[in-house]
Amino acid sequence: MGPQDRSFSQVKAILGKLDRSIDQLREQRTGAVVPVPVVSQVVSRVIEETPPAAVKPSSPFGRATPLPPRP
Repeated sequence: MGPQDRSFSQVKAILGKLDRSIDQLREQRTGAVVPVPVVSQVVSRVIEETPPAAVKPSSPFGRATPLPPRP
């Protein structure tokens, strides 16, 4: 599991916690039970099934380096 997968998992977890806290606050405010959306489960399956794209260098010369300071 690379750093991109880890970052994606962290963002996904943060958004999940945010959704739960919003639902809890909405339930406290209105007193009504709001059903949990199924869309997040479907979206996560679609994202996990897609293979990672091959990273191709954008330039044949490699990364840019800073210019030396002028005297």
